[in-house]
Amino acid sequence: MHWTVELPGADEYAIVTTSGTFSAADHLRMVEDIVSRPGWRPGTDVLFDHRGLSFDDADLRAMYEARGNHLANDARIGGGKAAVLVRSVSDYGRGRQFELLTADRISATLRVFIDPAEALDWLAGQTM
Repeated sequence: MHWTVELPGADEYAIVTTSGTFSAADHLRMVEDIVSRPGWRPGTDVLFDHRGLSFDDADLRAMYEARGNHLANDARIGGGKAAVLVRSVSDYGRGRQFELLTADRISATLRVFIDPAEALDWLAGQTM
């Protein structure tokens, strides 16, 4: 799994773009990389563009492990919005698993999207 991180200016959102194959171990490395960067602020809104990431091997166990990664770093991640953009209906289902597993357990508000415009509108506060 590979990723790039673009941290925002004031009052904007970060963009994390991923590719390769999802693994919970790489997810933890990605989280650590993001929250350790100079300029990262807990509570920053983030667009996770996972359209280039394969979730084919990500089962429910992997989603539980990813939830654990988030829980372990919750204070460093903070209470911002996380829009998770995926490329297919099956990836959307896996993303929803993660969303439901983290609901009411993490500070951030997380939503999964297939449509990029909907994800950006949600981050901008234009939709619920």
